[in-house]
Parts: sequence; structure tokens; C-alpha cells
Amino acid sequence: MRYHCGSIHEASIKGVTSTITYSHIMEPPTPISFRFRDLPAELVLIIFKYAARPTFPRPGTIAPKNPYSSALSLSQVSKIVRRAVLPELLHTVLLPEARHVGAFIQALRMQKTYVNQNQRDLSFDYASRVHRMWIGECRGRLNDFIDYLTLSAAEPDSESDVSLLSPVILAVPSLAMEFFSLDILLGCLEYACSSSDIDLDVDRNNSPLPWSTKSLTLSGSVVAGWYNFVGYIHGYTFLTTIQHLTLLTSTFYETFRHFEGFCPNDIEPRGPKPCQVPPWITRAPLKKLQTFSMLIPRAELPVVECAPPSTRQPILLDLVTFPASLLPDPWTFQEFMTYIETQEGSFASVSLPVSSSRKLCALCLDRQKMWACGYEGPGELVQVST
Repeated sequence: MRYHCGSIHEASIKGVTSTITYSHIMEPPTPISFRFRDLPAELVLIIFKYAARPTFPRPGTIAPKNPYSSALSLSQVSKIVRRAVLPELLHTVLLPEARHVGAFIQALRMQKTYVNQNQRDLSFDYASRVHRMWIGECRGRLNDFIDYLTLSAAEPDSESDVSLLSPVILAVPSLAMEFFSLDILLGCLEYACSSSDIDLDVDRNNSPLPWSTKSLTLSGSVVAGWYNFVGYIHGYTFLTTIQHLTLLTSTFYETFRHFEGFCPNDIEPRGPKPCQVPPWITRAPLKKLQTFSMLIPRAELPVVECAPPSTRQPILLDLVTFPASLLPDPWTFQEFMTYIETQEGSFASVSLPVSSSRKLCALCLDRQKMWACGYEGPGELVQVST
């Protein structure tokens, strides 16, 4: 359809006024159309990769769908598309419950089957593609835990499953663990050292260690499992290689108050006081630690905003990064063993160069969402005067 419109313009030429009429013929814009299959293959794969990238909901929001749903759907289009989108799917892996760990183990079994059947177009190296992994609350020793997950399998083999799971977990550069899941990490460390003939009691300073994790996030309530982890030479040595630590944790007292219905978040703000490093971390064997990050309640604009069910007011938080030089010298393995066995020794009291006027209960926070969105540090360092 054509449109005709006229406009009147008064013009003065050599003192003579005249009326000039302009006639415009306006064509509708021609729509750009193309077939998706006509695009260059390289561009199509870039589009698929972008569409497959998980979008993790921010804390305090409701996830409209599984963040991995697009990648899972695209991986069924073809083998080529599957290989293109799997790195996006595996970049950040969230395993919040035991059933998710079980599903991940099943996926690793499938990969092993593809390799054994020489199906190179389907086999995929998970260990080199998982960059971030969150493991939620999964209790129990690793072999017992896997045996429980595989009761329905035709031929459950916990040893074989550990051999599949261990290389993936220990290759992750950034690992997040609930305290109750530290036994899973410990089992992977024990298996990796055993299968590599590494005796950490003898040559831990000379042998290349079978893990690549540099950033560790600890989440939830501090439990006895922490001391069990540090009390094994494998756990102790693992911590000596960590370069950045993020704490999304609650103390014994805060946990007790939380479950008694008197959550620390409900305590009215008082005068600001210097924040403290959790005592249990002050002597941890973090020999190569460069920075550590903690959640600090603030009154200013927050990095994270969250409204726990126990309070009507939102909690405004900053994830603040501090230099490791604030921490005292770590205990040796023997000093830790002595403390665990006799309770002799004391942790240091370390004040941070920031203050807060309110308490914080990490158990009220959606810690997994926070971590998935990137709140794991390190961030901008707090300047510390010397």
C-alpha cells in the first residue's frame, strides 16, 4: 500500500511570497528475511553457544525455569550442536542435593561408555570444561554416599564411580562446598593420591599434587566435619594450596540461634563494631592464601540484597575482600592433630579493618544463588595500614 501526503511550505523568493506543495510517496520498509540455515556455520554455532549460556537468578528472585534448560534442549539438536553447547552447560555446575550428585555421576558413566565404545562424536572430557562447581549438603563418606546413590543400578561400583568423579572435582579451579560435603572432597583427594602413588606424609613438598583448585568457597554452618577434613593429611595439604577463600558461613552460636527461632538477623542494629575473622579459620593451613572474602552487613548500597523469612527488612550486604596478611601463621599438621585430640591450643582473635552495626546469619541467605551469580571474590582489596 502506498501513502500520499502533502505539506505546505511558505517560502519567500525575491520578495515574492508563494506557496509550494511537496508531494511525498512513502514506501513501507522492506523486511529483512533469511533462512537460519543460510547463515555461516561459524555464526550459527556462536548463536547456539550464546543461547545455551545459563542465566542464574539473582538472590531474592524466583527462577522462572531451570537455568540449564536451553543448553539441554540445544544439545539434542545434533551431535555438532551438542559439542558446541556442552562447554557452556558445564562451565558452572550446581549440585545442591544428593540426587543432583547422583545424576552427575550417571552422566560421567555415560561418558565412560562412549569412550569404551569408541564413540568419539559423543564422548566429552568433562574435567577440562568444568570451571566452577557447587556441591550442596551431601552427608557421609564418599564410597558410602555413592553406594547409597547407586542402589538402583544394575552393577553398582563405588570404586569405579570415585575414579570418574575425582578427576572432575579436583580439576575445578573454583570449588564451593557445604561443610557437610567435605567428606566427598576428602574421598576424592584420598583416591587421587592413592591412584597416583603419592604419599603426602613423605613427599608432599616434592611431588606434583593431583588437583588444580585455587579458589575455595565454604558455605553453611561450621560442623565437626571441618576438623575431620583438616585432621587428614589429604585435607590439610589441599588447603595449603588454596589462593583465595570465600566464607559464606555461620558460627556455632549463630546456627544455634537460627534453629531456636532467634535468628541473629532479627537483632536490632547497634553501634558499629569491628568485624571479626571466624576463629576456626585463623589457624587453618592456608599457606599460599593471597586473599579471603567475607559477607559484611552494611548500610550502604549492597552488592547482594536478600530478605530472609525471619525478618521483614532486607539484609544489605557487601562481599569484602581482605589480604591474607591479616591472618596469623597457620598451625602445622601436628599442631592441628594435637588440638583435635586434646583441645590444647587456642585460635587467634583477628579484627578486620571494617565495622558493622548488625549481626548476620548466613543460613538465612540463598548462598547457592549468590555464588552462582559470581559472589565468590576476590574483589577489590580493602586497604590495610601497616
